[in-house]
Order: sequence, then structure tokens, then C-alpha cells
Amino acid sequence: MAETKLPPTISFFHEKGNFFRVIHVDGAIGGLTPTRDIFMSLYSQRVAIPRIIEQRLSIEGKVGEEVKREGKNGIFRELEVGVVLTPTTARQIAQWLIQQAALAEQSAPIVGANKGKLQ
Repeated sequence: MAETKLPPTISFFHEKGNFFRVIHVDGAIGGLTPTRDIFMSLYSQRVAIPRIIEQRLSIEGKVGEEVKREGKNGIFRELEVGVVLTPTTARQIAQWLIQQAALAEQSAPIVGANKGKLQ
């Protein structure tokens, strides 16, 4: 039987799916599935948004100081997306992320990009 010769290169074509979006990620939470895959939810976090804020009104109708605030206290974590990975894929992505973090730490920042940090 003749051995199949593999081509020297392969092309991958990328296309964004209908639900593609860019999200900010502050962390992940998850664990193993019953089939031993890894489930991970990526989340962004922020201070909880008040449900109600009551403020004084001046005689002229201008909004003044805050007198009452109702809502949850603490940090709000918004789960943005859930991902299921095989252990092999999780290791490959982990290695890629470590490489990208190293590149980011070794490179100079782009002029004018403050990455959301206060000046």
C-alpha cells in the first residue's frame, strides 16, 4: 500500500461567527464537566450598579447632592461567555497565553495607549 504524502503547508481560513464579540475579561470560574472536559466562564467585574439613587433638587431644578442609594453592595461579576475545552486544548491555550503575556511584558507600549489606567 502506498504511503500518503502530506502537503508541505496547510491554509486556515478565519471567519467571525454570528455571535462574535470582543469582551473584557477580569477572570474565570469553572471546573470539570462530568465528561472530564473543562468548563470555564469568563467574567468582567465592577462595583455593583445602584438600583436607585435619590438626589436633592435645587429651587432652580438642578440635581444636587446624593441623599440615598439602594442596591447591592460588593463586587458584581458579569459572566460574559462559557467555554468548554478538552484538557489538551486547555494546555495549548494556556501555553499561548503565557507566550503572549511574555511578549507584552517585553515590548514597549504603543504611544498613546494607556490601557484604561488613570493618568
